Amino acid sequence: MTQPKMKQRFNTLVSLGSWLIGTTMVSPAIAAEEIKFYYNNLSQTVKVESLEAFAADGTVKPDLRTIFNLVKPDEAEKAKFQAILLKPFQLNPVLLSRLLNTDEGDRLLTRLGDLIEIQGGTNGKSVLRGSMIQAAAKPKGLTILNFLQTLPTNMQINVRRTLQQAKNADFLVKTTGELVDTTERLSQEESKADPLSVDFSQLPNPGDKGSVSFTRERWDLRDENRERAFYVEVYRPKLPPSAKMPVIVLSHGLGERPETYYETGELLASHGFLVAMPQHPGSDTKHKQALLEGLARDIFSLNEFIDRPLDISYTLDELERRNQQEFGGQLNLTKVGAFGHSFGGYTALAVAGATIDTKHLDKDCASDIGGFNQALLLQCRALKLTQPLPMVKDERIGAVLVYNPVNASIFGPQGLAQVEVPVFVGAGSYDLSTPFIFEQARSFPWLVNAHQSYLLLQQGDSHVNIIKLGAGSYAIATSLLKLTLPDENLRQYYARPSIVAFAQVYVANNQEYLSYLHPSYDAYLSEGQEFKAFLITGKSAPILNQSFPGTK
Repeated sequence: MTQPKMKQRFNTLVSLGSWLIGTTMVSPAIAAEEIKFYYNNLSQTVKVESLEAFAADGTVKPDLRTIFNLVKPDEAEKAKFQAILLKPFQLNPVLLSRLLNTDEGDRLLTRLGDLIEIQGGTNGKSVLRGSMIQAAAKPKGLTILNFLQTLPTNMQINVRRTLQQAKNADFLVKTTGELVDTTERLSQEESKADPLSVDFSQLPNPGDKGSVSFTRERWDLRDENRERAFYVEVYRPKLPPSAKMPVIVLSHGLGERPETYYETGELLASHGFLVAMPQHPGSDTKHKQALLEGLARDIFSLNEFIDRPLDISYTLDELERRNQQEFGGQLNLTKVGAFGHSFGGYTALAVAGATIDTKHLDKDCASDIGGFNQALLLQCRALKLTQPLPMVKDERIGAVLVYNPVNASIFGPQGLAQVEVPVFVGAGSYDLSTPFIFEQARSFPWLVNAHQSYLLLQQGDSHVNIIKLGAGSYAIATSLLKLTLPDENLRQYYARPSIVAFAQVYVANNQEYLSYLHPSYDAYLSEGQEFKAFLITGKSAPILNQSFPGTK
């Protein structure tokens, strides 16, 4: 192996090691003394005390020098390695323990245990769990070094598998960049092929607050058939008695609540839409708090895959019951918009007809690159659902708008092909929870309604606002991942016009807003912006599908 390649692999391994600790988030009687690195029949052992000495003051003992002589890192690379050994991750050890004991945590540990084994070749997950928790309890927080110091037995690193994961990581970073470039190019080509003679500077911005006043109400509902109680936040516009009132039901994300999306509710209501946001009790803020307090064992209840779309249908049933008496028959419940974010994106697609494809999901859950997709950890739990699965499609759904949806693995091509209504998909190039390459770019070509499907990619956008996640997440994004973040208001700047325009055209049947769903409008919004947005339609889906054969 040439020196440049060895050095490149050294740097990749350092970065991957940091990623592994950052992603995973019983005191031992005997501590590990050494870590063995092996590749097929070749191996090299490094004592933990040698790593301690190097981390402390840069001392290179003979065993570590042997590896450095093979790799030949320069001084800057040594300094980076030293810094990463001591990089702290502040994690609550009690919370970490609970998370690692969930189904998702166990699956993640199993993948990590394939790389870091107990000497002899046994998967190391049982040891890793306890050491991570103990290291997180250290005053300085979890670091790679104190994690190694808390290992109760000697471990070994499977270099061949680790290098393969490093190769996968490099591939995903490269391919994501290529997909962003491809989406930009396709957006430009669509604009040229179908030009609009519209001066957007002379038109109102549909993302601005509308002129309709509204009230906000909370309804407490109970579905006796499922013995399930939940509340619904309702944004009710004040329209003339003769006016029909279009309806949108919005599904919140995992660990969230309806109130999280109040800005979207207010925006749509100000444009004349009744917006109903049901709580999903088994995957909301209260369930998350129960997990944090040790009162729940899972990140979300398994049956949420079924209950969430049924919550949407029951909410529509309640609207039908109230339509004549409370709304004077104003509600249009024959063509309802199902909107959702993240897990709510799954919900909206499911209630619109998407079906779970367990064969496709099982294949993805066993894939080597699945560990880089946090959304897959959530989706893989559906393999535990009791078969056969009930039908959750609701014929009243006439359009779907989803942002950062969890969808590709659980539905697959066959499942998403069942959605025949117009669909708008929003995605972000910095989304680490539902990565663009795995979830939106991959699944968008599977939608069959090519002339009424849209994909909006926002550069620099993440799953949620990184700044609002706290200083730790911001530091990881900016220093560890070297990301330059856009202005926190840019997400809404691009999203709000699209949300209103899609709702007007495909829920309210107001074709005057169709020009806002043209690639040239987002190009107009992007003028002068460092981070831009690119819109493509289903016409470009086949070309997008050909851009990344390695992830299908």
